[in-house]
Amino acid sequence: MKLITLLLFLLPVSAISQNFSYNQGGTSQKNYYQEIPYLNINGKIFVDVEIAGGKHRFLLDTGAPTAISNELAAQIGAKVINQSTIHDTFHRTNPVTTVQANGIKLGDITFDQIPAITVMSDLYTCFGADGVIGSNLLRNSIVSIDSKRHMIILTDQKKKLALKSKNSVDMITNVGVQSDPQIKIVLKNKLTLTIPFDSGDNAFLRIDDKTVRDLRQYTLFDTLAKGYGASAMSMFGMQQADIKHLYKVVFFTVGNGRFDNLIIESNKEVIPAIGSKLLAYGVATLDFIHSKFYFDAYQIETDLSEKQWPLRPTFVGKLIIGVVWDKASDIVKQGEQIIAIDDRDYSNATLCELLNDTPPLYGKEQATLTLKNAQGEIRKVTIKKE
Repeated sequence: MKLITLLLFLLPVSAISQNFSYNQGGTSQKNYYQEIPYLNINGKIFVDVEIAGGKHRFLLDTGAPTAISNELAAQIGAKVINQSTIHDTFHRTNPVTTVQANGIKLGDITFDQIPAITVMSDLYTCFGADGVIGSNLLRNSIVSIDSKRHMIILTDQKKKLALKSKNSVDMITNVGVQSDPQIKIVLKNKLTLTIPFDSGDNAFLRIDDKTVRDLRQYTLFDTLAKGYGASAMSMFGMQQADIKHLYKVVFFTVGNGRFDNLIIESNKEVIPAIGSKLLAYGVATLDFIHSKFYFDAYQIETDLSEKQWPLRPTFVGKLIIGVVWDKASDIVKQGEQIIAIDDRDYSNATLCELLNDTPPLYGKEQATLTLKNAQGEIRKVTIKKE
């Protein structure tokens, strides 16, 4: 997930590589309507969940199955129902135990017999989270996310929502084993691209090099810069350092919202998706019951142009330069430690501090970095957004 535009961490597991179906269990309640407040931490959506009489913080992640920590699974006596292998956003695999979670309560709605994986990255502890509300739990509901109110509506009654069919696109949930939603975006008014909506990733759009190559004939991406490094961390660690590109995307539409001049960073290996940054620009409604995705934009057209830093910080045991774009290749090296930014000391910064604090370069147009190289030499460099 991204600390605004600088530190990218993709916490959730994005896919399941086995035949076990997570589409089990649910709620026996009918005609329910619940408004659930949520907490936004740097683009991550957290809700309060009650299990076995205890209050817990869970991440809302439509790109993953439901998950609970091993500690919480033991506390509630959750029964093991499956052993399998999962893979994360970067296609790396790991074994996982799946348990059956009962009594997951969101507001006044209770869900039982929900398969939940017990893989929980250490990153979750930074947010005080004990689990994930995933797409398999949501699959029989309508979920509306309103970022202005910081409110999630969970219901099975479409008539209680002011939904406009003209702002909807088809939503596919019957591919895979966890009902993760695939939605359609339209690029350049002529090309429809079907990709997951992943509320667990707080970027706007993530893309892989293969997709860019496959779409090259449509001239959808303008290359702004070339670089090298790694800036994203998923469930099983940091992505592999490699050649990266900075692209400007031609205009595209989601629901009734049009977006111009979005700038994105490529990834050699990643599952493409629309992330929770979309929610800053309108109300998103996932109608799992009727297979529709609605997006009601706060304004119809949005220009996302923004200046870019010549590098991307990230965290690997310490704050470092994760990606270096070509303009900065003569003054900084990938992997150098960032000791300080202007007058703020980052020499002993922790991951949790960075995830919960204002991003290091946020709100600045120029910054002086104090860097330490592999030989322990310290120097200062000044960078600007361009």
